[in-house]
Amino acid sequence: MTAKARKVSEPELDALEQTVPEHAREATLSAYQRALQMSQQGVLTTDDGELVRVNADGARTVLAKAGPRRRVKLGEVVTVRKVDDSSAGERA
Repeated sequence: MTAKARKVSEPELDALEQTVPEHAREATLSAYQRALQMSQQGVLTTDDGELVRVNADGARTVLAKAGPRRRVKLGEVVTVRKVDDSSAGERA
């Protein structure tokens, strides 16, 4: 038996849309924490303009100066090149 989708009113839809940023924040934080737990090499992040490796024990290692952020115009196509393990270099 399949459930029928019910009609949602405009105020209900607006209320649901207001919860999206909080759900996105929670999902991002949860993914970051899982990555910290699963990765022996740590997680790369940016902090105050620097590329930083964060380990599960909280140790932080500054690896490099982070490149400038890039503004993207609406509709602009951005090409991202893939970096595989062999071109990323060995980690200590």
